[in-house]
Amino acid sequence: MLGAPPAGAAPISDAGFRREVKAARPYRKPRGLRNGFDGNHMNQVMVVERSPAIRVKLEMAGKPQAAQLPDGTIVVAGFIEPPVHKESRCTLQYSTDNGATFGEPRVLEMEGRSNGFRCLKDGTLLLGHGGARQGISRSTDGGKTWSTFYIPGDIVPGDKDLRLGECHGPVELADGTLVVHLARTVGHYEWAAYLIRSKDGGRTWGDPTRVPTETDSDEISYERLPNGRILGITRSSAAIIKRDHLEDVVPGGREAILGSEAGDAPYSFYSDDGGRTWSKPKPTGLGVLQAAGAYPLLLRDGRLLLLYGNRFFPYGTQAVGSRDGGLTWDIEHPILLSWHSWSGYCGHPRSVQLRDGTILTGYYTHRIDTDGDGPVDTARNAPTPRHNREDTGEVVRWRVPDNWPPRRRA
Repeated sequence: MLGAPPAGAAPISDAGFRREVKAARPYRKPRGLRNGFDGNHMNQVMVVERSPAIRVKLEMAGKPQAAQLPDGTIVVAGFIEPPVHKESRCTLQYSTDNGATFGEPRVLEMEGRSNGFRCLKDGTLLLGHGGARQGISRSTDGGKTWSTFYIPGDIVPGDKDLRLGECHGPVELADGTLVVHLARTVGHYEWAAYLIRSKDGGRTWGDPTRVPTETDSDEISYERLPNGRILGITRSSAAIIKRDHLEDVVPGGREAILGSEAGDAPYSFYSDDGGRTWSKPKPTGLGVLQAAGAYPLLLRDGRLLLLYGNRFFPYGTQAVGSRDGGLTWDIEHPILLSWHSWSGYCGHPRSVQLRDGTILTGYYTHRIDTDGDGPVDTARNAPTPRHNREDTGEVVRWRVPDNWPPRRRA
């Protein structure tokens, strides 16, 4: 009979095959930092389902991040740098057709890269940015004019560099307090993490609280959950893997390198008292180099997304989901929002849920545009890509599937 198993053989069940995979010989991966195999479990295949999306390549928009104004206008913040522009500056561009097209970029006076962008409930735009100084700028007219609060150097202990980090931007709590991440350098690839607050709609910032990631986290994004809990997702270095003996818990943890992005992975923690005290960070289930960065997004229906830059094969931007407020993440059913970066220079997928329920995700990707054969990535001695040139900003508008992530069977 066609399709029947050979005589004496019984079809293997899914559970039976999973046992075989668990006992299979490990795949010997190539060695080296950021070689594309980091964190990848090789004894698996991917089942792919295509879904429609609208993707737009942006100009002058390094690591773009979108917000939506009360009138429906979409605003994207990014940055432009030398050699494309004489100085590093933040940029804005607008869409009035729900992200299908964008107008010409406008270069702002704010120096440095954009580091977090939000539209508050009252329509106020807040834009974090960092160059020689770290600032948070505020606009009440849709981005036409801005006022800036520069973060004082003595706001937290220490005398080394302050950085807002490439976070999601300020989070609005139930009482109107705004909170955002701030880090201070304490050593090589070591940062002390803090939460700072604003009680006046982002005009001034202070009241810092130390966040217990110790000295290895410079990028943390927060989301407020329906029960009032603040969920934090931190991009932490291999120090936490070594310190907490997570080598066999975090995928790729045994090869995680101290003092390098090749050891970074995302961890979650939370606060139930407005950010004054925090739980101990725990692994999300994602591996090393799946944290460039990692950003939580609460959907209106209560589901939670975690969007992240994937810096091993396939390079690009991905998302996983949670139905329990981020206590667990369904790592087995990722959504590949982009998969076309030529190297691991990609990611930072910050997102907003639009009025119609779709998601607009901004990210960057490493593109190759040459007249002939040429070096493709840094592993082949190519120069580091530059934003607004080889690295380009894109936005993708997509819809979260109704039945995703799949509900667990009882």
